Amino acid sequence: MRVLPPLEITDARLTSSTVTEPDTGEAAWVAATSYALDAVVIRTTTHKKYQSIIAGVDAGLPENTPLRWLEIGPTNKYAMFDLLRNSQTVAPSPLTVVLTPGKRINALALVGLEAQSATITMRVGATVVYTVTKNLNSRQTATWTQYFFGEFRTQKNIALFDLPLFSGAAITVTLTSTTGTVKCGGCVVGTSVFIGEVEHDAESDALNFSKIDRTVSGTAILQPRRSVPKTQQTLFLDKALVNQVRDVRESLNAVPAIWSGLDDPDDGYFDALLILGIYKQFTINLAYPSAAKISLLLEEI
Repeated sequence: MRVLPPLEITDARLTSSTVTEPDTGEAAWVAATSYALDAVVIRTTTHKKYQSIIAGVDAGLPENTPLRWLEIGPTNKYAMFDLLRNSQTVAPSPLTVVLTPGKRINALALVGLEAQSATITMRVGATVVYTVTKNLNSRQTATWTQYFFGEFRTQKNIALFDLPLFSGAAITVTLTSTTGTVKCGGCVVGTSVFIGEVEHDAESDALNFSKIDRTVSGTAILQPRRSVPKTQQTLFLDKALVNQVRDVRESLNAVPAIWSGLDDPDDGYFDALLILGIYKQFTINLAYPSAAKISLLLEEI
């Protein structure tokens, strides 16, 4: 199991993006303008969207006047870097972003993808020191009928834990799709930390928020809502690493991160054991003399 604490993507770290700000359909806030109730504007300084809750003119900045403006989420450009909400950046193919972390990192993850391919390239100056292209089209076949007639699906998540530790590197992420539109729900970069080996009895579950009512005659009335993935895992960790993992636990209190039970994206359990979310339980059992046993309950944001 590896955990990837997120490196905050600031203006300085997002060197470039093919998504503009304001993007199509977005309108920048303008001072001394009369806005109607429920009007939506963006601020390029905060990279947030705001909805008017009082009609009229107000020169106060939306981020400083919460009685007039309600923050409702990130701009389209920054949606893929906002880990506090389940939001996606939606853009014409190809979507390309260039990140300059400003420090050594060894991991990158992309989640909530709707694309056919992803290319990640790391450069130091003009020299390419790492590049990989992932074909996101996949099809699971257990029979000859599925082999010839089964439908393709696209891989939703990627996690790379082998980026070379160069300082001053620039990372280019390019997503492409034959449909003309790509979506990315999360782009996380940083330094991953090993927190233990996952036992074979890991569980993948979901919190179902759909509502089920019944009429007086017993007929079901279903209101589909989102299901939130969660996993429950038991890990074994060498005694020498316990204090390091305790520090990680403290730093990730109510902080979303990438949690990956497996390193191999081709493993059939990879997607089921990858979560962008928070820990609900992180118990370190010290009963064994040479290894700790960790009970980990994770929930997606």
